[in-house]
Amino acid sequence: MAILMGITTALTFISALFLAALIHIYTKNLKKIKSKFTIGLFVFAALFLLQNTVSLYFYFTMMDYYAPQVGLHVFIFTLLQTIAFFVLLKLTWE
Repeated sequence: MAILMGITTALTFISALFLAALIHIYTKNLKKIKSKFTIGLFVFAALFLLQNTVSLYFYFTMMDYYAPQVGLHVFIFTLLQTIAFFVLLKLTWE
């Protein structure tokens, strides 16, 4: 369980980096294009960054309290989320 949660923590950190990059891009776009859609993308990324930051905090402070049965589920959801943010970043970057 400890190894799986360590990987989950690393994936959450990587997701946070992807989201920070997206926020940087959306901020630059917001300065050029002041539209509701651009604001929505910025808010979307900012809220997910907040969620990932809170998740990292809980992983570091409360990892001992996670039930072993939950570890695989948290890992799968985090892996899918990281892949999704990577795809969004790749498409946004181009």
